[in-house]
Amino acid sequence: MEHDLVSISPINGRYRREVQELSDYFSEFALMRERVFVEIEYLIFLSKLLNLDLKAIKKKTIKIRKEFDFNDAKRIKELEEKIKHDVKAIEIFLKEKIDDKKVSPYIHFGLTSEDINNLAYARLLKRFTKKLLLPVISVLILELCSLAKKSSQCVMLSRTHGQPASPTTFGKEIAVFAQRLMDRFEKLKKVRFAGKLNGAVGNYNAFVAAFPEIDWIKETKQFVRKMGLEPIVATTQIVPHESYSDFFYLISSINNIVLSLNQDLWLYLSYGYLELQTEEEEVGSSTMPHKRNPKDLENSEGNLEIANSLLKLLIFRLQRNRMQRDLSDSTIKRNYGVALAHSILGYKRTISAIKRIRINSEKMLQDLLNHPEVFSEALQVLLRKEGSENAYFQVMKFVKNKN
Repeated sequence: MEHDLVSISPINGRYRREVQELSDYFSEFALMRERVFVEIEYLIFLSKLLNLDLKAIKKKTIKIRKEFDFNDAKRIKELEEKIKHDVKAIEIFLKEKIDDKKVSPYIHFGLTSEDINNLAYARLLKRFTKKLLLPVISVLILELCSLAKKSSQCVMLSRTHGQPASPTTFGKEIAVFAQRLMDRFEKLKKVRFAGKLNGAVGNYNAFVAAFPEIDWIKETKQFVRKMGLEPIVATTQIVPHESYSDFFYLISSINNIVLSLNQDLWLYLSYGYLELQTEEEEVGSSTMPHKRNPKDLENSEGNLEIANSLLKLLIFRLQRNRMQRDLSDSTIKRNYGVALAHSILGYKRTISAIKRIRINSEKMLQDLLNHPEVFSEALQVLLRKEGSENAYFQVMKFVKNKN
């Protein structure tokens, strides 16, 4: 609790309980653990390729991978403090753990840090998408579908440009958002992250220098696929980030749809079309006892706007890097979890708001009946059907005179 109260970021403080599961994917511990996994998998891959003692290597590394804990992470941080390099610290840590002079030279053999990092980050994002992101969006879509079905017969006044327009139903308007989110959801399921394993400047230099007889392009492509990623051969030191940009764009698009939903629900509440169910002791205002505010919708709106600001940076910035490599993107990537946590928090707050909504169908109908002029569209097309050449202007004149 004290930790929550002294955190600088509200994600790690005030909202921690709602998004703490993201730490399994975006904490420094999670990144260390994934780097260790990739290093070990690469060592096993290399041992097969070079006919090393595979059985002995597997025996030593399986335990490290399965039992990786905070003490291991602390040791890596100690090494990093000393040598000032996070991935090299992982290599040294593994050499300490494996403690085998014959195996040690092949740990991180031929690799650059980014070979490990790009695979680790992509695997974390892929797992997060499958286990957390898609399920939360799915719940939101299902809640909207349920609300749309329940209110399919709730006739309502629509508004274009903020002014009364032709009749609609509340259910149909909610179904529009469900459909839009489903489209993004299906595209998100198909995202494939790119991966690379080709050395310091992307030319396989060290690999070929040591073992020129091996087809390194073929073998490393197979390894990247084994990691669950799409291999890219032509790279600099870093993997091209178009697949990441596509991923983050889809999330920002989902956020925009939910933002629009939040704002529409907020307006429907202000019109009295919807009512919020509140808890008995819940307070809406520090001075106005009658207040029942749509705070979940407003909280969601704020979180999604923060998320989109960060996502915009990720979408455009990750595709740029100086020549073969610079390190400016490293600190940006460490903020993946911040952008995604604000997104997840926004979705959860919108879901919470939807669950508390009660539809006031009588108010909707009464408001529609108070604006009979909105039936003018139907009237003018019926007159056209009967052959009237000037139906639109006849009805417009009639409606204006009535007003």
